[in-house]
Amino acid sequence: MVDREGGEPARRRRTPADRGVHPPFGRGPFAARVLARVIDAAAFVGCRIPARLADALAVLGGHLEWALRPGLRRRLAANLGHVTGRGPRDRRTRRLVRRTVVAEAHRSADLLWALGRPDAFVDRLEVHGLDHARRALAEGHGLLLVSAHIGGWELAAGLPRRLLGVRAGVVAADDWLAWAMEHARVAAGLDIVYRTEPVLGVARRLRHGGVLILLGDHGWGPEPRRHRVRFCDAEADLPAGPAALARLAGAPLVGFAVVRVGSRRWRLIVDPPITVGTREEEPTATQRLADRWTELIAEYPDQWFARFPVPWVPRGSR
Repeated sequence: MVDREGGEPARRRRTPADRGVHPPFGRGPFAARVLARVIDAAAFVGCRIPARLADALAVLGGHLEWALRPGLRRRLAANLGHVTGRGPRDRRTRRLVRRTVVAEAHRSADLLWALGRPDAFVDRLEVHGLDHARRALAEGHGLLLVSAHIGGWELAAGLPRRLLGVRAGVVAADDWLAWAMEHARVAAGLDIVYRTEPVLGVARRLRHGGVLILLGDHGWGPEPRRHRVRFCDAEADLPAGPAALARLAGAPLVGFAVVRVGSRRWRLIVDPPITVGTREEEPTATQRLADRWTELIAEYPDQWFARFPVPWVPRGSR
């Protein structure tokens, strides 16, 4: 999965059925193959149109999505109300929701450009704190790169190989959207670790000095284990998975974010490592991640693309 360049090739990927995944009609492997071709065509076009035109189309598309998807607006408002501190119905929250949907459209447009022009993306990338990852990787215990749904996490796909000289793995949902993106991720230097794969197997791979990328603000599975932490203006029960995996693998947690700072311009931010030696240290590590995400969300409030329900703790609850 995460061998250095020139290491063993990745094993043949099992099919969804082999992994016990049985998608609904219309969202299976065939639909994923069709979507993959659509993504390839969109990337072919998206990397060739001028930046100003791409930005204009993103603004148009973002506003259309915002106008046509009231359910999305409600889901975002439920989370972004904790960013503004004024609740989901406040005018400032509603404005932030609109800006966030448009910002996500910009992210998608830039992703298509980066898929077709990876060298140009890296050339225009600002990098801050990369030495944190280099020093942690040099310890030989692997590296767990953890982000929230902030900015362009998909744009980080090829960065470990280009900036650290390693082939990394990424934890992905086991669904048709992830299957459609698999070929692009593999081409960028990633191995895919689906969420349905055993955690202990992933931990063993990390122990061999590998790198794994995952998102830590949204859990998966029927009842993921969680830690209650301070997050934005409230408390929330965030997934325990990143801290638990770091403990099992003996690998440090290194937070990162890839945020948009201009037209086709992005900034990579890498944080100091967090070590998790015992199970008792997991809540503290999760709180440190939540504190950092709160800071990043405050600085880039329209780049937290939280389309999923966050388990916020009602005020007054314990």
